[in-house]
Amino acid sequence: MPGSPDNSAQDVYARRARYFDSGNAFNLEYAEVPATAFAAERDHALDLSAGTAWIACDQSAALGLNFPATTPLVLAGYARVRAGETLELNPRATTVLGFVIEGSGCVKQGRDAIDWHRGDAFSLPGGEPLRLVSNVTSDSVVWIVSNEPQLAFERLSPPLGRDALVEAAHFPAATIRAELERARARLLGQSEVAGLAVVFSSQGLEQRRNISPTLTLAMNQLPPGGYQVPHSHNSVAVSLAVDGERCYSKVDGTRKDWSPYITMVTPAKSVHSHHNEGGKNANWLIVQDGGIYYHCRTMGFRFEEPQHR
Repeated sequence: MPGSPDNSAQDVYARRARYFDSGNAFNLEYAEVPATAFAAERDHALDLSAGTAWIACDQSAALGLNFPATTPLVLAGYARVRAGETLELNPRATTVLGFVIEGSGCVKQGRDAIDWHRGDAFSLPGGEPLRLVSNVTSDSVVWIVSNEPQLAFERLSPPLGRDALVEAAHFPAATIRAELERARARLLGQSEVAGLAVVFSSQGLEQRRNISPTLTLAMNQLPPGGYQVPHSHNSVAVSLAVDGERCYSKVDGTRKDWSPYITMVTPAKSVHSHHNEGGKNANWLIVQDGGIYYHCRTMGFRFEEPQHR
């Protein structure tokens, strides 16, 4: 139902005004966030014979948005870079996160340069183009996630230089593995924790315990036979399946099987659980728009009633 204009107004500013009331102002209905698994995009990204390219996990049409988006505030995708080649990206974002699926190389942005190898993660601010340079000895695939839809929603530009809050930071694969081992030992026997996870942050954002003011980044792990109990939260989750076999999630009662390096969306407020029926550890990288909810004190994490495994 459209708002009511003042057709008798004498100036352009008053004629521009619209009015709603308590009967039609609060019953907003937006398209639901689909619980999508981006298999075709993953397959396209891993087809290294197809050349250097950026493959977005874009479901903006389903969300009713006029800009690329995986969820309302997050855009994920795959950067495929042939050996010895460079892919330049220039997301209008304040946060750019990367995880190296295959290959080795370097990401360059302004004066910053981070050498990476398979299994590494990194963070960068927005505001400047970044170049992914693959070593001459190997083709590369890098999972890239940003908050570009967040800025597109308000037509904002990212802060530049010292005004940027997100820092260039490197999280080597070996250190991630060691931190998972340390977390497992520390959390052993504790029942009231949200699974086993290592949360990434940086020096400047250490007090927030997150990678950016609005996004969170964590590597989660389930042991063989492990089961993360049903839970829900107000943030959406965009996940990359990194390791594991015979793993799946249940999202609002629907089974979602994992496959290597697939990007999966878990909608906000959905009741979901994770299951590892294989013989080795399962690892999956999760980006959430949780920083916003932590800041507003509205994350709403809760364990739900037990479901049949």
